[in-house]
Amino acid sequence: MEDKVQKSKVVKLKFTEEANELPLPYVNALFVNAGVDDFFVTIGSLVPPEIKSERDLEKLSELTAKPLFRFATSRECMKRFIDALQYQYDNQVQAIGDDEE
Repeated sequence: MEDKVQKSKVVKLKFTEEANELPLPYVNALFVNAGVDDFFVTIGSLVPPEIKSERDLEKLSELTAKPLFRFATSRECMKRFIDALQYQYDNQVQAIGDDEE
C-alpha cells in the first residue's frame, strides 16, 4: 500500500514586464455579488456630481459609475485577495502613522 503525502509550498508570484504597460485607471467604485461558491466583482470609476445647493443634494437619488473591469473568483482566491489587501493597508497605515481607525 502506497501512502500519498500532500505537501504545500509558498511560491512567489511575479508578473511579466507587460504589467507596466497596462493602463492604470483611478478606481473608486466597487460592487460585489456573492454566489454560492464564487464572488462577482465589478470595479469602476465615479466622478462625484457637482452639488451647488441643498436642493441638488435632495434631488440626488443615485450615482452612476463607469465600469472598468469585471471578474469572478472563488471563495478561496477572494480570501487571499482580502488578506493581501489587508496586509498592504496595515503596512501603509503604519508607515504613514495614520491612526484614524
